[in-house]
This record gives sequence, C-alpha cells and structure tokens, in this order.
Amino acid sequence: MSTPAPRFPVSDVDAETAAGPTKAGISAADEQAFVAASARLTAALEQAAAGRTHDEIAIARQRLRELAVKLRDAGYWRSDKQGLRATVSLLWQADRYVNDLALRNNEKD
Repeated sequence: MSTPAPRFPVSDVDAETAAGPTKAGISAADEQAFVAASARLTAALEQAAAGRTHDEIAIARQRLRELAVKLRDAGYWRSDKQGLRATVSLLWQADRYVNDLALRNNEKD
C-alpha cells in the first residue's frame, strides 16, 4: 500500500495552541487525535496486507470515521479539501478491505 500524504502540517500544532481552537473551531487536540487515527488506520491496512490482525482495521476505521464526522460537523473540511479527499480515500480503502474480507469469509461458509 502507498503511504498517504500528510493531512496536517506538523507546524500547525504547537505548544501555544495545543489546548485552544484552531481553524474552523477545531481544537488542536481533536486535530492531533484525527491525525493519529489516520496513521493508525493506515498502519492497520499495511499490516493487513502482510496478513496480520483484522480487528485493528475495524477499530481504527471506526475511530477515524467518528473523528472525521466531528470535524465535518465543526465545518473543518470547508478549509481543508485536500485533507478531506485523503481521508475519504483512506476510509474507502478500509471499507473495501473489510468488504472483501467479509465476502471471502462468506464464500468459505
């Protein structure tokens, strides 16, 4: 799997804004949680390609989806179209993997 482009520049989140709001009223903590969830899902998908655990993907996918919806509700995606496209692509990859896995499991039964 390819490594996705970073969604948020590291310099956007510094010590002064760590607890305060950032663009579109999103806190830096929410933004960092979103970046961490994205990285976790990417890592889980890469591990799955190597034949590792599938539970990690389901958990990471759900967490990223929850955070993406939280950012959407706060209006964040209006100012970060590239991040939105990258997130949708990552979630699409995870959904496709989970669906393919479910189909393979149904065929075995």
